[in-house]
Amino acid sequence: MNSRMNSRRRLAIATAAVVVALVCTTTNRLLFAAGPLPADGIPLYTNVRTPIPDDDWRHIASRYGLVMTLFSPTAGGKDISAENERVKWIKSLNPELRMLIYGSTINAANAGLRAWRQPREHHGWFLKNEAGEWVTDWEYHGSLHLDPGNKEWQEFMAKTYEEKIARYGYDGVFVDIVGTTTHYINHKKTSKAVNPKTGKAYTDAEWKEANLELLRTVRGRIGDKLMIINGSTGKNYFQTGYADLLAAADGLCNEGFTGWMQDPTKPSFLPEAEWKADVDELADCARRGKMAIAVANVKKREDTEPAAAYDARYRYIAASFLLGMGERHYLHFYAKVRGQPECYLPGQEVLPAFCNVSLGQPRGDYQQKGAVYLREFERGQALVNPTGREGRVELTGKWKTPEGRPVTSPLALPAHTGVILLRDL
Repeated sequence: MNSRMNSRRRLAIATAAVVVALVCTTTNRLLFAAGPLPADGIPLYTNVRTPIPDDDWRHIASRYGLVMTLFSPTAGGKDISAENERVKWIKSLNPELRMLIYGSTINAANAGLRAWRQPREHHGWFLKNEAGEWVTDWEYHGSLHLDPGNKEWQEFMAKTYEEKIARYGYDGVFVDIVGTTTHYINHKKTSKAVNPKTGKAYTDAEWKEANLELLRTVRGRIGDKLMIINGSTGKNYFQTGYADLLAAADGLCNEGFTGWMQDPTKPSFLPEAEWKADVDELADCARRGKMAIAVANVKKREDTEPAAAYDARYRYIAASFLLGMGERHYLHFYAKVRGQPECYLPGQEVLPAFCNVSLGQPRGDYQQKGAVYLREFERGQALVNPTGREGRVELTGKWKTPEGRPVTSPLALPAHTGVILLRDL
């Protein structure tokens, strides 16, 4: 019985993955390649950085479409590199599941270098600042940064991931901290990072070109395997030409989609223009035929915290994702847990029930009606009010919430809310 059910489930996933609809318009609106939601609902991504039980891998394989792993010898101070050997088994649970191995343009994590706060080898690969000091990471415990423009480091990184993909069966690499400006590398620093080629502080243009060179080197090694890059919000995507990096990459990750909000009970929403840029980034990636991952930085609700505030924030994020979603786009509710790795942890997953609602194919790109942005699907619609004022929309036909509650017209959306509706046939 279970075997037959699993077979039907895999068939449904495979069928949904190959159905693609191209929606075109002769106006100036964004064009995009939009696929239907899978039978199980919203396409999901997650990352795993620690060993987890087999049953959790079975759950991930049955529900998620894309996974990144960081099975590094230095993860948490423990050698868990043997976990890479499980990749082929995990993929056998669902052949449609795509698995990426973690990489970074400027961090030695998962690359096999014996460096953390002091180089032990290849000293010339590491960055120094204008004071002649090693450049350290302001976010990750003072780990040292490498120079993305160093040819030897580029080749070493590319070769490392080429070998890991071939050995373990990964579908590609997730490349972290890919930038078009020096903002990250110089953040909270009194002395700027120096470009060894010029002996002067790295300029934004030089930094962008160094990152692009590294990505091209990796591409030359891994061929047609996937390469997803991380380091872009919608705002800098459009303002700094981040899309130029997609000439070498297959897609990107927006870590902080719709804003960084670890405590939904004390929300700090993005301004409407920045929220819209996040949504438009997804739509533009789809237009280019590129993958996109929207990572929502939230946290799992504690039993003592109000459920309504968390549910409202989760719906706002999911509905925003649906407005810009295209083919091979994924949503991730990053369940931040204090003192724990930034990854999937048994019992800490954030997966709202409405994520399992299947809306079918989108019927076009999103539209704006006053304060409300909406997008129609075959079996429902997503609506978001990213403004600070109430919005109202007229509904044609009968509608209900994913929980089955009827919805009447006009529908009022308070400030900073998102709604997913189903047609009540």
